[in-house]
Amino acid sequence: MTAPEADPETTRSDTGLAHESMSQAEVMAQSVAGIAPSAVMATGPALIVLYAGQGAWLSYLAATVVVVLVGLCVAQFGRRFASSGSLYSYVARGLGPTGAFAAGWGLVIGYTCIAMVGVVGTGVYLGNFLDTIGLPATSTAGVIVLFIVAVVGAAAFAIAGIKISTRLGLVLEVVSVTAVLVVLVVALANNGITSGSSQFQLDGLTFDGVTFGIVLAVLGFVGFESAASLGAEARNPHRTIPRAVIGSAVLVGVLYVFATYASVVGFGGPETLGESAAPISDLADSNGLGGVRWIVDLGVTASFFAVIIASINAASRVLYTMGEEDVLPAALGRAHRRYKTPHVAIALIAPVVGLVPVLMVATGTTPFNVYAYTGTLGTFGYMLAYLLMAAALPFFLHRRGEGNAGSTVLAVVVVAALLYVFYKNVVPVPPAPFNLLPWIFLGALVVGLAWYFTVRLRRPEVVGEIGTVEEEPVPPGSAPVSRSGLGHPPGRTPGPDELPGPRARADDQADRQA
Repeated sequence: MTAPEADPETTRSDTGLAHESMSQAEVMAQSVAGIAPSAVMATGPALIVLYAGQGAWLSYLAATVVVVLVGLCVAQFGRRFASSGSLYSYVARGLGPTGAFAAGWGLVIGYTCIAMVGVVGTGVYLGNFLDTIGLPATSTAGVIVLFIVAVVGAAAFAIAGIKISTRLGLVLEVVSVTAVLVVLVVALANNGITSGSSQFQLDGLTFDGVTFGIVLAVLGFVGFESAASLGAEARNPHRTIPRAVIGSAVLVGVLYVFATYASVVGFGGPETLGESAAPISDLADSNGLGGVRWIVDLGVTASFFAVIIASINAASRVLYTMGEEDVLPAALGRAHRRYKTPHVAIALIAPVVGLVPVLMVATGTTPFNVYAYTGTLGTFGYMLAYLLMAAALPFFLHRRGEGNAGSTVLAVVVVAALLYVFYKNVVPVPPAPFNLLPWIFLGALVVGLAWYFTVRLRRPEVVGEIGTVEEEPVPPGSAPVSRSGLGHPPGRTPGPDELPGPRARADDQADRQA
């Protein structure tokens, strides 16, 4: 088995970011904040039931399995080397520089567009809250002002330091998820926990309905891999990053399944839930929590704001790595001397994240449509990166002499699942203007690839730099053992000199104390 292009033969370490400064909890917070779980819990079930009906919870459960499988692929790379380039650097080790650039550019598109989703969500929900306290803020001008405030605030936190921004994201997500869970638990208690047992009966469900529900549900997990972008900053990254990626997928999946079940119970059935434009707020009103509805609005606002910060953090680190490796302008590879953050990349991303939603709303596009358009484009970017990463896994392991059937089967299953998700997003052709979104994404991808091939033609030596920024590479054959059995070739166990050393144990102890 050979890869299409040679992978980098030498590696070098990043010198500008805050090395080994992030605990397990902080790395996990990056992935969770990148997903915005409370926002999905508040809105996702009402969308999924339109297609899957009583089986909406099953769609979320199956989607969780798919995403965990993607996470296992990420973990195979993460256990062996760490880099701020995330999946861009991973793909370089399996498919070579061209595949790596495509994956990295897809991630940049994905993170940037999902940050725009966060901007819109922050503006809309914060505007609703301000309205409830007598400060009108839902007009076009008011929403635009809130968009700008959200972007400036998120960029400031991202520049101020990764520990500050991830800790803020963790606090915001805990507050927002708690607010949504309180409403759901009260709704369950008032309606009877077992009153939704009909959801477990498969009568009346259609395969197409549940599978399309899975496609939509998968979209609620994008961003879960963003912890991989903290490879240069995480303590003991070969452990913390795989744990964060897989742990966030499992945690959020459990929350989604519970939220779907509870929402159907609270509304008395999937049909009524599907008719609600603001499910959690409506549940709060109907269950005697109308007086604290503003807490829900603030909680969802916090979740959307956290996703702006997390997405800017992740996108800036991918751009930073690409700048360090000279495939993008070298200025992007500069880090702030005091804050140890990629401030140039953040300064590039933040205006784009704010300007696009502002211009769209100013020209008459509703916030909901801005949310839908940018969210769809962002998802295409993530899916491309996930697909290329999974395809790269067998090549990567083979080169290290660690190829095994389990990892190959895993990669094939993930690639097939992601191709199906792509397919169901474009076939049948969606109504206008959604039918244009795949072409817009392809156009953005072509622009990036045109830049790459221009650089490759003019400075071919740059190609050899792609994928060379790495932190603490793990020698072939000595990756940490995983319970899945995918950490080592069949029949091989690590020798005494391959077990976690004093530094790893000290890092683990520091993680527990953080």
